[in-house]
Amino acid sequence: MSERFLRRKLTFHAHDRTLVLVKRPSEKLEHPLMMALLWALYLPQYPDLRVEVSIGLRYKPDLVQLDDREQPVFWGEAGEVGIDKLRMLCTRYRSTHLVFAKWSTNLHHFIALIEPLWKNVQRNAPIDVIGFDNNTIDCISETGEISVAFEDTTYHRLERT
Repeated sequence: MSERFLRRKLTFHAHDRTLVLVKRPSEKLEHPLMMALLWALYLPQYPDLRVEVSIGLRYKPDLVQLDDREQPVFWGEAGEVGIDKLRMLCTRYRSTHLVFAKWSTNLHHFIALIEPLWKNVQRNAPIDVIGFDNNTIDCISETGEISVAFEDTTYHRLERT
């Protein structure tokens, strides 16, 4: 049986916090790994970051932090994102820091999808596109301690200057 079909809990630690994720039988291991890595990368900036929680919208974020009005100030997606969701996020959530993570993928194609979606939209929050690969796994110890920095990734920030 391939690893892809195993159900298991994954426990991660970063910044004196613990994150437990369940790898679903139908998902690749890279999906929860990307969520954990994003969580560890952005937790210092967004200390109330939550993973895989519904916020009452059509789409469910992989990672989110809400403000005191229950509006997302951070929205992270790990893996595949459909064009409709991408369009909605880039245009509707103009004050939300958006982060898209990909595993072993050429990010330039994905960035080319995003650029026309926000070309004529006034955003006051950045959009980050982050690439992880098999070397990034070295940032996770055998005990689940994550020690990752942006320098360990392929990182692109899209923002108006």
